[in-house]
Order: sequence, then C-alpha cells, then structure tokens
Amino acid sequence: MVTGDRDLVGRGPVWVFSGYGSQWTGMGRQLLLEEPAFAAAVGKLDAQVADVFDFSLQEHLASAGDLDRLDVAQPVLFGVQLALAEMWRSYGVEPVAVIGHSLGEVAAAVCAGALDVADAARIVAVRARLLGRLQGGAMAVVDLEDGELATLERDFPGVQVAVHTSPRQKVVTGDEMAVARLVRGLEERGRAARAMRVVGAGHSPQVDPLLPELVEALADVRGRSPRIPVYSTVLDEPRGASEFDAEYWAANLRRPVRLDRALAAAAADGHTAFMEISPHPVLTRAVADNVPGALTVGTLRRDAAGSAAFLAELGTLYAAGLDLPLPSGRVIDLPAPRWRHVRYWWTDGRTPVAATATQGWAEPTPAPVPEDPVATRVSHHIATVTGHPAARITSTTTLTDLGLDSLMAVRIRTALEGDFGVTLHLRELFEATTVAELADRVGRLINSAHPPLFLFHAAGGTTDVYHALAQHLGADRPVHGLDRIDDARTVSEKARRYAEEIIAACPNGPYLLAGWSFGGFVAQETARQLTASGREVALVVLIDAVRPLPRPDRVRTHLTGFARHIADTFGVQLALPYDELVAMDDDRERIDLVLRILREAVQVPSAALEHQRASYLDLRIGEAHRPGRYDGRVVLYRATEPAPHTVRDPAYERDDDGLGWDEVCSRLTVVPVAGHHLSLLDPPYVDEIAAHLRRVLASPGGPAEPD
Repeated sequence: MVTGDRDLVGRGPVWVFSGYGSQWTGMGRQLLLEEPAFAAAVGKLDAQVADVFDFSLQEHLASAGDLDRLDVAQPVLFGVQLALAEMWRSYGVEPVAVIGHSLGEVAAAVCAGALDVADAARIVAVRARLLGRLQGGAMAVVDLEDGELATLERDFPGVQVAVHTSPRQKVVTGDEMAVARLVRGLEERGRAARAMRVVGAGHSPQVDPLLPELVEALADVRGRSPRIPVYSTVLDEPRGASEFDAEYWAANLRRPVRLDRALAAAAADGHTAFMEISPHPVLTRAVADNVPGALTVGTLRRDAAGSAAFLAELGTLYAAGLDLPLPSGRVIDLPAPRWRHVRYWWTDGRTPVAATATQGWAEPTPAPVPEDPVATRVSHHIATVTGHPAARITSTTTLTDLGLDSLMAVRIRTALEGDFGVTLHLRELFEATTVAELADRVGRLINSAHPPLFLFHAAGGTTDVYHALAQHLGADRPVHGLDRIDDARTVSEKARRYAEEIIAACPNGPYLLAGWSFGGFVAQETARQLTASGREVALVVLIDAVRPLPRPDRVRTHLTGFARHIADTFGVQLALPYDELVAMDDDRERIDLVLRILREAVQVPSAALEHQRASYLDLRIGEAHRPGRYDGRVVLYRATEPAPHTVRDPAYERDDDGLGWDEVCSRLTVVPVAGHHLSLLDPPYVDEIAAHLRRVLASPGGPAEPD
C-alpha cells in the first residue's frame, strides 16, 4: 500500500535515464511474462535493432543472457530502458522533460523525440564497440565535495572527474593505480568510496583516440528538435540547443557528465518529481542531493523486478498527485446482499415456543441459478427492482408472482436497456410469462442488434488469449469462446462440431467468426460449413493465420527445430530417432515418443509438456488441411514484423500480403498491423485491431478499408 496527502508531482515527472552500471543479469525476464506492453515493446525493438546489435534483444532477455561483454551489456541496457519507458506510457505516464546520464542520454533522446530508434541503436553499438577496446584505467564512485576538486589532481595525478553526480558525490576516472590510491585514502578517512567494475577509463583522455572513428561512423546521424525539453548532461548550459549529431555523441563520450547541473536546471524550472528509467535505481541519491525534497521514483530493482514492484512505483506517483487514466474495463452493478429471510425465535426458557424455522444456523438450499449469462443478468435486474432474493428467482419463475406492476416494469425495462444496449417495448415485457421467456426475448434483441462473435482457439491453447480483444469490442458485443476439442482429428471435423455448438447457442444468426493463427483455419472452415447449411455468416476474421508453404520433409523439419530449441533452452541434446519418427503414420504416437524422450532428459512441468503435445497435433492438423473456397466477407489482420519464434519454420515465413488466403477467399481485405505474430493480441496492437474491427462490424456494406 502507498499513501499520499499532497501534490508532489507538480507539472509532471522528469524521466532520468541512468548510465552503464544499473544493468544486471536477468533484468526484464519477469516483465516479459507479466507486462504485455513491455513484451510488445521488446518485440518491436528487436525487429528494429537486431541487425545493428547482431543479436536478439528478446532472446537475450528471455534467456537471462550474460552481460560480461560491453558490446552486449550496453545495447541490452539501452533496449530495456526504451521498453520500460513504453511500459510506463501504457499506464498513462508521460514525461514532461528528460535527463540522460552518459549512455542513458541516448535513450533519453529517443523518448524525447530527438532521435530515431535506428540511429540511436547505431550510436549505442558504435560507442560500446569502441569502448571495448580500452585497456587499463579504472573508475570509482567517491564522496568528494565540490570544494575538494581543486586539490584532487594535485594530490592524485592522473585522476579526473568523470561524473559530477552531486555537490557531495563524484565518479572519478583515470590511471588504475591512481584511482585505487584515492579509494584507499578516502576509506582510511572514513569516507565512502567504491571501485566500479568497468574496463577502461571512460570520460577521460583515454577515449581521445576513439573519437575520430566514432565521428566518422556516425557522420550521417542527424537529430531533430525534441518534443519535450532535454536537460543536457554534456553541455555547459543544460538548456542549450543540442544537435544530437556525431559531434554531440563524441562529446557525450569524452566530456565529464554534468548530472548535477541538469538536475539543478530542472529544479530551477519548477520540476519537483523525478523518475529513474532503469532496471535498478542508481541515481536516487543524486536526485535527493541536488533537489532536496523532490519526489524520486524508480522503476525496477534487482530484488523486486516484477509487475507487482513496478505497480507499487506507479501507485506512489498516483498517491503523490499524478493524474492517471482509468484502467480498461467497465463499471458494473454488484449483486445486492443475499438475505436468508430465516426467522430464529428467542425464548428465556420459561415459555415454550413452537419455532417456525429449523433450529441452528441451517442455511436454506438456494434455488438453481440460470446458467445462461443473459438469463442470469435478467434475473439480477428483476431481483434488484422487485426486492426479491436473487437466489429465489429461477428461469421458471412467473413474473406476475413477483408482484410485477407498471412501475416495476418500467424500471426493469430501463435496467435491461442500459445493460444490454437494446430497445425493449413494455408489451414484450408484459407478454413474457416467465423469466426464461423474457431472457429469450432480450437474447433475440441482442443478436439482432449485435450479432455474437465466436472466437476459435489457437494451436494447443485456450480462448483466454482473446480476453483483451473481447474487452475492447465493448460490453454490447456478445462474445463466445470455442476451446479445443482433443478427439477431432481434422480441421473439417473440428468445424463440424463447432458449427453444431454455434447453432445450438444462437439458432438464428447472423454469425461472426474469428481466429488467431490456427484458429483462423477453423474459423474459415466453420464459416464454409455454416454457409453450406443455409446459415448466414456476416464476417470471418483471420488474425495473422498463415497458410504454410509446401515444403518437403515437414516432420523432420519440425523435429530438428524442436531439438535445437531444447538444446538452446536447456543445454541438452535430445537423441531423437528421426528415421523411426518420420516413418510413423500416427502423429499422436510420434509426439508421445518425443515427449517421453524429453521427460527422460530434462525436468519439464507436465502442463508445458501437455501444451507442446496439443500444439504439435493442432499444427499437423492445420498443415494437412486444404481450405476450400469461401466467398463471404473476410478480414485478415496481418503482422508486418517477423516473429521471434523459438522454433523457426521457413514454411510460415511468407512475404505475400494475403498469406495464401487470397487463393481461396474471394472477398478478402488485408489490414496490416505493425506488430509480430505473437504480439497481436496484446497492447498496443490489440487496441488497433479492436478499433478497426468495431468499424468493420458497424459497416453494413462491407469491411471498412484500412486506414
């Protein structure tokens, strides 16, 4: 819990980006699993910077890769800082200004709009590569007053100030022996001093030979005017205009970091809140020393690196007065208390009383609650208006038995229209004899105004992945999830079974069918079968469902790719009998043998094994399916970025816009979405898909054209 009773945020937070030193092995790994916006940002960055860095940012974070090499650690830290910034933004937190400390100034410039990500990645990569050449030299964090700097170089020749952190703290750099002597001298006097684990002496004359090459390599980098103020830690005047070109980044590498001046300038301009964008807070003392009384908030810590810790920091900002947007969702009426209405007679023991209720705290058996969600909500509104306990209103309850009169009918109609977004005439309410009949009338109105959307599971998964999409479509859109049927061996058989379920749930139609990945195959085939039976399908939505290209030896390709994934993840070489596996006719026997060998080699949770099995079987079913022609409306949301799959499969790496569906779907509209396959159902991409889909569903003549 965090609390606050006054405004400490003022005009808004200043984002402070730390330099090299806040990184730690494993940073970001937990957020990839817990924070969709962070994961989406990492995936998007990966596609933009992988060629520059020569490694995958996403894979490095997911595997908690080593950070021993400077040309890996600094790019990873840069990527994490940008992803953390996007995570803050996903919760509605925006900076009013930025400050960057050494390496952190690159990420700060990107967040201020002064640099493109591609140029910033080049700056970081070139900078790290050149610094990696340095040998000898050292750096240390020491408690030194500004007044002591005049005697520093006299008493410790070869030592310079690399970072003016605050009036009482500095980072020094220079000759290794001289820096060590300064640290010992301060420790002997009881002063704080700590040697840093770095190679070379940054921000010192040692980097001078590197500067011409840096300027040449970045000669075509051009910054632009930032959207928000950037308080420079390079320039003598922090508010000075910065070009953010090669010469500026050379000065960033060579000159001492004037963090103290940048913080002081921000404070003088009225800023009172500072957020450190880093995987571990290293500048909180600097902020406190330079801006006494300011609000200082971190993002993550080494010992608290998950979503819960981050949300505590977000709560601190909110409690300190920062306005935040309401979270996604809708406000609902909670059910009223369920009164038991059981009387218990009291007696003093002298006058016998015939009790009219069961002695003791025996709870009456509640009446069955309707399972249909529409009927449940109708019953709730009737109970709220009439005052009867909800548990006693069943689907067979007669409305007149509840004392229904004209006033109650108007109130019930108002509640139902507000909840379901339909227009209900009073005569329809009076003509309904029972609760079930009224719920059926409401259900027909819902389907007429807002046809239900049926969502098909992806390979090996459940329909839980569509939770965000369903929420973004609005409370007035009925949504049904169709989860996996294990004993259906073909897409056609799955579609037949699902079509039966769809008709049973909504006999009249029209129907909207949608599916992500493998779910798109089932949605298209179900639409074909429903249409063939005379049912109306209004729209089929395919969310990056990729028809695989024909390739020989598919089984061996799958298995060798899976074995490589296990080797990369667990460091174990699976001894798979490939010839025997390829010769098997039954996919279930094949995957069961592979997973049995995997269980003997590695400890893997049973749930993960079951998911692998189900995914493989659905994948094989999808590859065996040959979609038939369908002439109804189809919208394909196509990811425009390559996916960071753990098992790469060239058969699914298509470059045609229609992903093969234009061959069988005559009315196909392709809508590009700037994400990758695995990110489309997460923010911010799912917001874009839902917004476009709402426009499509509102268009009577056909799918809306992509913006």
